[in-house]
Amino acid sequence: MYTKFSNYILREDGATIPIDPENADYLAFVEWSADNEPALPTGPTLDQRAAVLLAGVDAHLNAAARAKGYDSILSASVRAALPDSPFHADGVAFGTWMDQVYATCYQLMAAVQAGDAEEPTLEQLIAMLPAAPVFDN
Repeated sequence: MYTKFSNYILREDGATIPIDPENADYLAFVEWSADNEPALPTGPTLDQRAAVLLAGVDAHLNAAARAKGYDSILSASVRAALPDSPFHADGVAFGTWMDQVYATCYQLMAAVQAGDAEEPTLEQLIAMLPAAPVFDN
């Protein structure tokens, strides 16, 4: 059995076969495919695609925190635990926003898994998220 990629053929034993009409293995594939349909490569799973999207969401959250002078959303959010800190309000705002963002992501993921929503691109997902906090200073 073979799997046909755009620029090579993968044989079931793991050998990669170049698409070359002078290659004996490629000619064997061509002969085999006259009566058989090669497999197509499988794409990433829904969980793998979701992980990529969540990494993009993490980058979005971290960028907002960095714009305010923090090194990450986590370091900004931890300020919420320090009520006497001058950065306490920032921490509450960032922590609340982060929770809202992830709640939105997980609700959307459940809807996609259930077939009730289309899987978004990262750009579409970012547009669906709650807006970042706005600060006076």
